[in-house]
Amino acid sequence: MQKEFRALISLDEAKKIVLDAAPKAGEETVPLEEALGRVLAEKVASAADVPGFDRAAMDGFALRSADSLGAREDRPLPLALIGTVPMGRKTGLVVGDGEAAAVSTGSMIPEGADAVVMVEHTELLDETLLIRRPVRIGENLQGAGGDVGFGETVLLPGRVLSPREIGLLAAVGRKEVRVRHLRVAVASTGDELASPGEVLAPGQIYDINSYSIAAAVEDCGGTPRIYGILPDDHDRMADGLLSMAEESDLVLVSGSTSAGIGDMVYRVVEELGEVVFHGINLQPGKPTLFGFVDEKPFIGLPGYPTSALTVFGLLAAPAIRRALGTGHLNPSAAGRLARPVRSEGRRQMLAVAVVGGRVLPVDKGSGSITTLAAADGVIEIPERVELLDRGEVLEVQLFGNVPQAALLLEGEDCPRLEALVASLPFPVRFIPSGSRRGAASAEDGVADVAAVSRHHGEKPFWDEAALVPAAGYRRDLVIMAKDPDILNLEIDLERMEGIRVLGWSRESEMDRIFRRVLAESGHEAPRSALPSGRQRRRRV
Repeated sequence: MQKEFRALISLDEAKKIVLDAAPKAGEETVPLEEALGRVLAEKVASAADVPGFDRAAMDGFALRSADSLGAREDRPLPLALIGTVPMGRKTGLVVGDGEAAAVSTGSMIPEGADAVVMVEHTELLDETLLIRRPVRIGENLQGAGGDVGFGETVLLPGRVLSPREIGLLAAVGRKEVRVRHLRVAVASTGDELASPGEVLAPGQIYDINSYSIAAAVEDCGGTPRIYGILPDDHDRMADGLLSMAEESDLVLVSGSTSAGIGDMVYRVVEELGEVVFHGINLQPGKPTLFGFVDEKPFIGLPGYPTSALTVFGLLAAPAIRRALGTGHLNPSAAGRLARPVRSEGRRQMLAVAVVGGRVLPVDKGSGSITTLAAADGVIEIPERVELLDRGEVLEVQLFGNVPQAALLLEGEDCPRLEALVASLPFPVRFIPSGSRRGAASAEDGVADVAAVSRHHGEKPFWDEAALVPAAGYRRDLVIMAKDPDILNLEIDLERMEGIRVLGWSRESEMDRIFRRVLAESGHEAPRSALPSGRQRRRRV
């Protein structure tokens, strides 16, 4: 029997419930080479002075600073060169009055010396060193413990280990380090799903969420484990959820959380443990589920990829960060809205891209895969707000630490454009919206560059006073096919009736040109097999 959603709760209430139930992180010891991005679980104090000896900070000559007093460019002072200090070894050289020893950056300072004169301020004549500039005590050398002293605290628990911290740990002699860990089980549900790499059966699609959610878990500092696809079978799903709960601290499952006849996750969770809430007054994310399986927190995410990642960022990511002690690390960015946005008046999370300080809506619906690829994060539209005006300053909750693009290209996709974007030395965001939308976006000052196509001989459809062509090339409309009999046709379109054609998306200018070529040859426009998408199959 179909079951209605329980009473919808607010997003704020859902956040509080999930955060209050955040699991406790464990600890483990890992080698330094595996510690990048992990959260430190211990206080680290140096077990030795760093450096452990007085060392040269410059290439030059170690000497007694008093012997350099009075040295000038036009009246250098002579010193006797007594030898060279080897790198990485203790030297037996002792520098006395009127003497110097050659040193390299990082080598030990010989006994008796208290400064280093840089090599560019000296001149060597046989065994005599001429110095042309005086040095003071301690100049161009680093004393023992001058970087880190013995017993000094260098890192505190809760620090996310970046390359800088890894280097510091190595500097104080640590080969291993104690870090926090949170085991997060990730799975998707649905008989319509297949793992990437498998051959799709009719009606199947590839599992996206297991991989995108697992990557998001790792980006938050958690340790994900993908359990694959849970079938739409009560007993097998129950066994799978129990295994996930037994082997992890937090369970994340996407799909099968709606109140439809075929959706059973909430039923299984209710039988195995407890359903705390089922349904949030939020778009997208209404069917979100939270409860416990075998006393482990369980979050049921929506099945649509963008919805799943959005709800993960709102509920699961804060819980993971709280457990690891990194709740203050919530990646975000501010920017001005590039286009006005209309809303339905209820709380909504809208997928956006961030380009050069501009916030650009890219949401094509929660079921769109291209939305997931184009979005950098989401903005929150409060309840009872029906319009956000262009230019409003907004806070974007990012899908992790994503690099922001410096340039926005919009319009028609083509191989030449792809090669250009790949060759640029800075990040670029390209939105394939079609020639006419791309031109309109550039005219409005949203896109920096518009990529457009137009039929040979046609007048430009863009405002020539606002947009100036920067470059262009001729692009032929060619029919390609695996069947040589089709390729051998001399533009005999009548013989192509009933053949499936892979063409362009509805908004593409190449699609309009293709239709025009068919019309001019006396053929009807093809019927679309799919309503939208980047590419469509048509029956000609």
